[in-house]
Amino acid sequence: MRIKSPKDFWAGLMFISTGLFFAIWSYAFYQMGTAVRMGPAYFPFVLGGLMVFLGLLVLIEGFVFEGTGEPLRLPFNIVDLIIAIAVFAVLLELAPRVGLSVDWGMIAASVVLSVLTVLFRPEAKALVLISVACLVYGYSMKPLGLVGATAALVFISAYGGHEFKWKEVLVLFLILILFSYLVFVKGLTLPFPMCPAAFSFC
Repeated sequence: MRIKSPKDFWAGLMFISTGLFFAIWSYAFYQMGTAVRMGPAYFPFVLGGLMVFLGLLVLIEGFVFEGTGEPLRLPFNIVDLIIAIAVFAVLLELAPRVGLSVDWGMIAASVVLSVLTVLFRPEAKALVLISVACLVYGYSMKPLGLVGATAALVFISAYGGHEFKWKEVLVLFLILILFSYLVFVKGLTLPFPMCPAAFSFC
């Protein structure tokens, strides 16, 4: 079977591999819960499954629809990918040895990868920082609470864009945190911590 659109083919593989990673990781290490009482694994597992489904659709398009004929140019190479995997492997192994949770290992690896991308692969900044923002949001919910996790999501994602304006990003953050509080904490009564555990007033 001939690949007619390499961009769709590789994009589909990327979605599938990312979705499988999050679905398997969350299922293996966190409690699933139910739709009414979601555990920490529920949302990343469902989101990972949807990402795999979307990836399959895009992958099929790569075989069915003719692409533009332009060669696929990625803003990183195989060495960059190996370095990224090594950073995550080392910090995830190191975190429990120094008394930190896996969550902090994932956050630290994401920060290191973001800094390396901004310094050495600025053309990949948007792709990496938006992906990292989602990763940091999921893993910082427990240690930083809803406020800290949402701040990380909004500010890291915004920095991955073409321009970064503090006032606009701050307004977006305040709207999102208010929406999240009203819908998820008050409306659905999900047990999301609002602030880090060290702050007793939240």
